[in-house]
Amino acid sequence: MTRYHGNEVVKAGFYWSPARWEIVPIAKGGGMLPGTADNRYIRLPLLLLMAVGPFMGALYVMFLPLLGFAMLFGFGGKKLYGAVRNIAGNPARTAEAEQEN
Repeated sequence: MTRYHGNEVVKAGFYWSPARWEIVPIAKGGGMLPGTADNRYIRLPLLLLMAVGPFMGALYVMFLPLLGFAMLFGFGGKKLYGAVRNIAGNPARTAEAEQEN
């Protein structure tokens, strides 16, 4: 498989960017690949595209909920850590709490 770079004029087909995990279609007659010269693309044959496309979609469907839970627990963990650190770093607050009991 030949490698191509962004802003390169290519013939019609499907080009995959491994860094962005994206398939870019180039219409009949050819066109220019998006991005800069640092972006790399691999031209995918149609049969390989038919195998890779659903696989990429399945990974997206499986891992999107996991990413949501990871973000939720990460956010909650940061809030909890900040609250514990705030209480532990302020001895006057802990002394007030002990006097109330």
